[in-house]
Amino acid sequence: MSTTKYKKEDIVLVKSRAGNVIPNIHVRLLKRVVIEPRKGNKFDWPGVSGWDATPIYQKEIEILRKEWSIPFKKANKDLTFVCDDDIIKKIV
Repeated sequence: MSTTKYKKEDIVLVKSRAGNVIPNIHVRLLKRVVIEPRKGNKFDWPGVSGWDATPIYQKEIEILRKEWSIPFKKANKDLTFVCDDDIIKKIV
């Protein structure tokens, strides 16, 4: 789960976890995050791996905010989490 072909500062195209109807956006990967699976009281928590990231194009942010009410405001300032499975491809 913790191996990745991406590195810090890569720009990648990502899809939304909320569904295919929400447009894909470009983000810059900032910090790798790996959370191991844990045993819980009522059920076991699955592990997750991904990246802290920031959207890089203001035009994409405006579309997400206006059409989908996703509360991004400023390119290269807002932070989001991107699961490894949601990365479509590396751009730069």
